Amino acid sequence: MNDDEIVIAGTPEQVWEAITTAKGSAAWSFRMDVEPRVGGAVRIGREPFAGETEATVSAWEPPTRFGYRDETFATEFLVTARDQGSCVVRVVSSLQTDGEGWDEIAEEAAAGWRMTLQVLRTYVTHFAGQPAAKVDLIVPVKAPPTARAEIGERLAGELGIGDNTCDGPLISGEVDHRGPYFALVRTKKPGMFAVSCFPMDAVTLSINVTGRLYGPEAEARAIKERRRWREWLNGFVETI
Repeated sequence: MNDDEIVIAGTPEQVWEAITTAKGSAAWSFRMDVEPRVGGAVRIGREPFAGETEATVSAWEPPTRFGYRDETFATEFLVTARDQGSCVVRVVSSLQTDGEGWDEIAEEAAAGWRMTLQVLRTYVTHFAGQPAAKVDLIVPVKAPPTARAEIGERLAGELGIGDNTCDGPLISGEVDHRGPYFALVRTKKPGMFAVSCFPMDAVTLSINVTGRLYGPEAEARAIKERRRWREWLNGFVETI
């Protein structure tokens, strides 16, 4: 079971909007279409990283508790208000199956949720409610999982991502999180980019980019950014 939490400078209502509505969820993560009741249908669009997933609402208590279950995981968000307009967001996720290989899947899912909470915090704190467009890309790398940290560090270095600031060929701004294979940059032009490196199988890694641009020009900017990122990443992979 994974159990993580984070403090967010926002209200429970802002977090609820971000995690349970199609517009809110698509503005920082996967788009979620949720039928707002226990037993309601949930459709999660994970493209380009995976296919669409269907789930069922298991908890619906606005704006403090939202849960859903699919064939593999049960996930629940718990939101608790704090002083001065902030709140604590806790995510509990557990496997609905077991057997050989599932421990590794659970471990990677837990790492994914820790990254997801960082992205949620940046969105609610700085961009909640703004028009958004996505720049999502996945690029495979022929390298074993043991090379993950090395490639992740090299990727961050060539993107100009430091401990606190980023000034590179594609993006510049403030670094909200920096780890060995995950970095989150809040850009000067309104937006954020989460760049990560994950194993796909025993011989392949993937470089994942989850980008969101904000403001009235977001869609037009996203078309250009997707092309720039794709060209740059293809060039980066050729050097590995």
